[in-house]
Amino acid sequence: MVLKIIINFKESLLGQYTKTLNELMQKKVAIALVLMVVISLSEGISLLLLVPLLQLVGLDVGQGSLGQIAGITSAFFTTIGLQPTLLVVLLIYVLVISFIAILSRLQTLRTSKIQYQFAAKLRKRLYNAITNSNWLFFTKMKSSNFAHAITNEIERISMGTGQFLTFIASIMILIVYIIFALKIAGIITGIIFIVGIAILLILRRRTLKSRSSGEDITSATRNLYSSIIQHLDGMKTIKSFGMQEENISLFSNQTNNVAQNYQDTIKSYADVKLLFDIGTVIVLAILVLFLIEIIKLPTATLFLLIYLFVRMIPQFSTIQRSYQYFINMLPAFGNVIHLEKQCLMNSDILDDKNCQIKLNKVIKLENISFTYLEEEQFFIKDLNLEIPVGKSIAIVGSSGAGKSTIADLIMGLIQPNEGKITIDGISISKCLNEWRSKIGYVSQETFLFNETIKFNLLLSQPEAKEEDIIESLKHAAANKFVSKLPDGINTIIGDRGVKLSGGERQRLALARALLRNPHLLILDEATSNLDTNNEKKILTAIDDLHGEITILIIAHRLSTIKNADYIYLIDEGQILESGTWEELLKNKKGYFWDIYEAQGLKL
Repeated sequence: MVLKIIINFKESLLGQYTKTLNELMQKKVAIALVLMVVISLSEGISLLLLVPLLQLVGLDVGQGSLGQIAGITSAFFTTIGLQPTLLVVLLIYVLVISFIAILSRLQTLRTSKIQYQFAAKLRKRLYNAITNSNWLFFTKMKSSNFAHAITNEIERISMGTGQFLTFIASIMILIVYIIFALKIAGIITGIIFIVGIAILLILRRRTLKSRSSGEDITSATRNLYSSIIQHLDGMKTIKSFGMQEENISLFSNQTNNVAQNYQDTIKSYADVKLLFDIGTVIVLAILVLFLIEIIKLPTATLFLLIYLFVRMIPQFSTIQRSYQYFINMLPAFGNVIHLEKQCLMNSDILDDKNCQIKLNKVIKLENISFTYLEEEQFFIKDLNLEIPVGKSIAIVGSSGAGKSTIADLIMGLIQPNEGKITIDGISISKCLNEWRSKIGYVSQETFLFNETIKFNLLLSQPEAKEEDIIESLKHAAANKFVSKLPDGINTIIGDRGVKLSGGERQRLALARALLRNPHLLILDEATSNLDTNNEKKILTAIDDLHGEITILIIAHRLSTIKNADYIYLIDEGQILESGTWEELLKNKKGYFWDIYEAQGLKL
């Protein structure tokens, strides 16, 4: 039975949370707990000092348990050689309370350090898991889910951790008060304690609603994050359709939903606190009436008990409130841990320790078959393809033909279901990171940070020198326009490079790829969105690299691949035709010739 309870606890969200907190913050949590214990003991000492203080103001404490406590404190003063005068007792009391205040400050700082560092470690751990997840898994997930977990959910965990530590501290202090009260009036204290627990149990159902409201908040804020990203990314389309009002209305509804969820949660907190405060003050009033009118408790004992109960009640309230906040946070922790586990289960394959890979001869795709979904038929079937070193190889076909999928396979972003991809006979699956470090990649949609040109280029090769940057800009036909910018390579180019034209962004992307001195340069529809003039500039830059670097060109326009050494025509994941430009045009009944004519090209 006990073993089953332990197993259930470990598997529960609370068990996972405490385990994770202990793993990441073990020493800091231990120090915080020691501080809590010392503060609790100090609270006990301050309570003991109240007894001689009552004696000195003329109250009789020589009866029952209170008399025993008075004897203990007198023995203490005798041991340290002090006479318990009013001044001495007050001085010691001030010192003890000051000591407690200092420790409380230290505990507050420790608690805040734990909650924010714990959040930081969880955030970094989750980001690492996301970054190291494989590309196929990553593309199937909503980016907003990642952003939501890393930001909003982690913040909730941070606040919940602070409440969890407050919950433990309050329990420790409450235990000291209960022990002291039990010593003074055991039966009465026991009754009060039972009543207090009964009130908490009565409110338990309301308190547990915090868990479901926490799940509602997680769901609502996740949807809001998704909406924010989609609306901002689609702002140009929204404006072009004149749909601003509809967009604002939709977003407002989602925002109101999130606000309502938070309001419901706060209402739940407030309702429970209201009922708890009213319930406890009624109990306290009945208790005082009972002690004075029926029990006829001595004044000193009555005074001390009332003082204790007044101090205990806020602790009960704090415990209840902290617990409610904490369980409201647990769904956020569950969401983060679940997402992290998903990423780890779909992480990239690690390189072999002795992995060394270098393109000296040829890249081979041998009998490659691949599907994005297991239950579907192969998107690419029995593909065989070669990319000799130093050559420019083109893969051409219509949209959806499988061209970019082949590029992703070559980069190791996705793994084939069947077949193998080798570099000079070495499988890339054994050396993914090593192989990727030797690839320069330029996509159709270039992403640039809202930073300087230099910053954006150094992303691909952080150790590159300024002369290397200039050289890569020259090779990408970008040095001329960069030199005309106000601050040259130190010019900030705006969000996603908005201050530059499409052609200029693509040339910077090419320069960034070339800065790596790659063994293989992949151009994935790199010129498809450009005008003829800009396309010509990039194609000229690529032609100048011919023979110096191995190049793979992905395209649907034949005009961009005319100078390629070898061309593969792809459709539905299969090679329809292959050969040089001249060889393919000789077959006027072939697919390549049909595309050539359809695109209005001339011999």
